[in-house]
Amino acid sequence: MHIFFVSHSSDLMGAERSLVALVREAAEVRGHRATVSLPDDGPLRAELTRVGAEVVVLPTKLWMGKRHTPLIGLVRSSQSAVSVPGYWRYIRRARPDLVVTNSAVVPAGAIAARMAHVPHVWTIRESLLSNPSLRSALPRRMIARIIAGLADGLVVISKYVADQMLSAAPDAGQKLRVIPPSVAPRPLESVPNGRRGTGTLERLVLLGRYSPEKGQAEAIEALGRCLRAGRPFELKLAGVGDLAAQRALHALATEHGVSHLVNVSEWTDDPHALYSEADATLMLSRNEAYGRVTLESLMSGTPVIGFRAGATTEILAEGGGVLVEPDAEALARALLALAEDHVAVDRLTSEAMRRARELNSAPSSAPSFISYLEELQATRP
Repeated sequence: MHIFFVSHSSDLMGAERSLVALVREAAEVRGHRATVSLPDDGPLRAELTRVGAEVVVLPTKLWMGKRHTPLIGLVRSSQSAVSVPGYWRYIRRARPDLVVTNSAVVPAGAIAARMAHVPHVWTIRESLLSNPSLRSALPRRMIARIIAGLADGLVVISKYVADQMLSAAPDAGQKLRVIPPSVAPRPLESVPNGRRGTGTLERLVLLGRYSPEKGQAEAIEALGRCLRAGRPFELKLAGVGDLAAQRALHALATEHGVSHLVNVSEWTDDPHALYSEADATLMLSRNEAYGRVTLESLMSGTPVIGFRAGATTEILAEGGGVLVEPDAEALARALLALAEDHVAVDRLTSEAMRRARELNSAPSSAPSFISYLEELQATRP
């Protein structure tokens, strides 16, 4: 089978890493031919090539994004439509058996697949209806219905995302599967004990690009509240993005009097090292569609303190973390309470280590995804 994957990005963030796992399962493990389109060159190309994919560059625009104000969004949506013929010509020439779009924000592959009469599976990795960073000229519920209408199969990465899709497009239920993202396991012997069992809560880490959605501002404010209460916490903010983002976070840290406690980095190549060095990971997104950081932290044996929102609640339902109401004051209260309760910290850490053993020995979700594609292909007339 020839599978044509459409990527909205050539970066190497969570969605792209999950795509690499799917391509590896399809090409290396099962021997399918896998081609991936990128909008431009980037670090994702080398990873895809390494796992046996053919890579093509097909420039395109997105129909959703944080800068898509009504006027800009209209322009971007028009540009995304203009890019459809390029995808259609490629699909007609390459003749894939199946097209898989890896994100809700790029429509060109789905439209071109429909025009070329090729089955299409759309993977929804975003909180489509509630994420404030996903703006568009089109109403979100309309986009959800368009996605459902253009897809022969729908894969969503959590029950949280499934509920949003079904609220906008109830008829999509028959074609919808919930398949969590694939996250590479860590060898159990590599999960370090470090400071585990000491009952201390002093060092925190938060990973993600800087945005109001990701909670860096609330984390810094909470640190300020804790410091004024006599309890200093160190915080690493990793993968925040460009220099402007770093400056903004440094300014916030100065404003709250914790600049000496906050370390900001543009990028990290080894998030597991950061988890292992921390006493806890913060997951403060209010609309997390799944929470790869939450899962990776647990797989490293590091507990998670997360906002009670989005799919974070699904992952932490099995233990290994603490859920707090989504605001800085509630976060500060939780940190202060844990810092004073060594027994609770030890218990939380033990739960995280238990989850690490369970998650690292669990089967990958990539085979389930590729099996779903094979099922769809087998039922074609």
